Amino acid sequence: MQFYWTINQIPELAGLTPEQTKEAWQFCYKKYAFKHWESWVSLFVLGILVAVGTRYLGIIGAAIAGGIGGGIFGLTATNVLRPHLQDYVSNHFTTTSSSTEDFSGN
Repeated sequence: MQFYWTINQIPELAGLTPEQTKEAWQFCYKKYAFKHWESWVSLFVLGILVAVGTRYLGIIGAAIAGGIGGGIFGLTATNVLRPHLQDYVSNHFTTTSSSTEDFSGN
């Protein structure tokens, strides 16, 4: 599992304008993020972490556990969406720089 701290670090979205990146991310997130079991498991883990944090440390524990669980969900959702992002970008945007790099690398 790769760790991407921002959407701009996702390789499938490299070379797109900020508007195109936002469009691709929003479309794929809304359509595909919750169709994978990994997303649901990470949300379940988020709930468990918040419940445990609340039980033992109160509201501070809930906030800390929610941050950790939210991070896990974000990483999971990003890795689940990468194939869908690749399909969306290849079908909706043409990038001439990637085709040039492919030829120059050979």
